[in-house]
Amino acid sequence: MPKTEQDVFAEISRRYGVEMMAQERYLSYICQVKEEILSYCNIPQGATMPDGLFYPWVELSYAAARQTQTVQGTGAVKSITEGDTTITYDVGTTVIKNSSGLLSYANILNRYRRMPR
Repeated sequence: MPKTEQDVFAEISRRYGVEMMAQERYLSYICQVKEEILSYCNIPQGATMPDGLFYPWVELSYAAARQTQTVQGTGAVKSITEGDTTITYDVGTTVIKNSSGLLSYANILNRYRRMPR
């Protein structure tokens, strides 16, 4: 029986103790990673994930959900202007990290890669 997005979340939950409350957020990343894997392997979108790609799907989904966004900032005073007194704080910037760890699983994914049609 083909593995589903729910199966991936269940495995993430078992491995990393992710709570059910985070399921909806994780499912978004799980679906995104599925599309990336299928696209990389030239498998038609909407197709079922090959069984041999289940664990890479789990690991890549978890990595995407945990490492996609970070906020960098100290909260310290960034600048002060005296005329009419303006104080600017370093509230942080959102940095998008590369969520695609596909290259770290390339040796596995390449086994399932097809020629484009």
